[in-house]
Amino acid sequence: MTSKTIINRPLEYSLRIFGAWPGSSYSFLKHIIWSIVMLTFLIFQYWYCITHIKSSLIELLDGLSLTLSNTLIFLKLIIIWHHSREFYEILATVLEDCNNYASTVENERIMTDNAILSSRISNFLIGYFSITFLAYSGVTLSLFDEDQNGQVSKQRKLLVRMEFPFEATISPRYETILIIQFVFQVLVVYGAATSMVLIAVLILHVGSQIDLFCQNVTEISCNAKLKESREVAMKDLVIRHQRIIRLCENIETIFTYISLYQFLLNMMTICFISFILVMSLHTDQATALIIKCFPYYVAINCEAFILCYTGEYLTFKSESINKSVYSFLWYELSLQEARTVLFIILRSQKELILTAGKFVNLSLAAYANMLKASASYVSVLHAMY
Repeated sequence: MTSKTIINRPLEYSLRIFGAWPGSSYSFLKHIIWSIVMLTFLIFQYWYCITHIKSSLIELLDGLSLTLSNTLIFLKLIIIWHHSREFYEILATVLEDCNNYASTVENERIMTDNAILSSRISNFLIGYFSITFLAYSGVTLSLFDEDQNGQVSKQRKLLVRMEFPFEATISPRYETILIIQFVFQVLVVYGAATSMVLIAVLILHVGSQIDLFCQNVTEISCNAKLKESREVAMKDLVIRHQRIIRLCENIETIFTYISLYQFLLNMMTICFISFILVMSLHTDQATALIIKCFPYYVAINCEAFILCYTGEYLTFKSESINKSVYSFLWYELSLQEARTVLFIILRSQKELILTAGKFVNLSLAAYANMLKASASYVSVLHAMY
């Protein structure tokens, strides 16, 4: 039997690993461990960026881009941990909707299709992010360096550019650090993929609830002469509308600052990787650098696009509430029921939106503006270089 829940196994496992799943064991201990691990890695990564600020600009931007990506994951975790009550309420509402609102064949079809689409999005993002990580790490460890005399030499490289207070390229210290970095980045990549899956499936769920709401409006309108069933349906309609609004408010509370940080850091990362791709065309290792950076560039663009598209999708779906209720046969209702419909119309005129820090509405226009800004910054870096 096909599952009707959008919270699939990979997403649930990710939330459990990072201590964000309701009722998971040792959540507070996981918060402490992940905070220590993330801070330790980020300190060494930023230390590398600071100590190599006067070295090759391509190497500096390469290290800084991955550092910003890891920083973004840490900021996401902090925000979700801080708003754990709202996050638990979101998950509880989603699971309750999936279990309770599949009473008819049509409702079950909508919920099942939504769950299948959510599973496909999850599998695609996790799979593509994994391929990107393997390509990035494989090329990073296999690239050759040129010394000051222009001679090519093979040196031991770390998977993640870090600066340590000790010599990290001697055995067995080098192999140990490499294994730790690989395991850490695998978990970070998994967290990055599932964080995008999370916002996507939550907005998809809101969209499915809006579709069910509009379907109920149509059914009530067609059966307007059945007074007893109409009164019960009107109450259920008001409750559903309030649940949709409350769910969107909780999603906005958690993801508005996540969106802000992702919007800014993704724009900087896109700028850095674009510069590396442009400059790699003039080097002898152009093919290797393109294989290394281009999938990463696509993944970062995919993150930004999904974030902005969810905002566009939510705004589009919220407009259907206003249209469906406005087409209601209100003149066949009692005076009290007509007033209820009027209040729903007035509330639905306020669109459901997602914002980046309450500054920018997430939309495809915002995504296009971010790409334009990144392109302008690349041209500035190219002129400076």
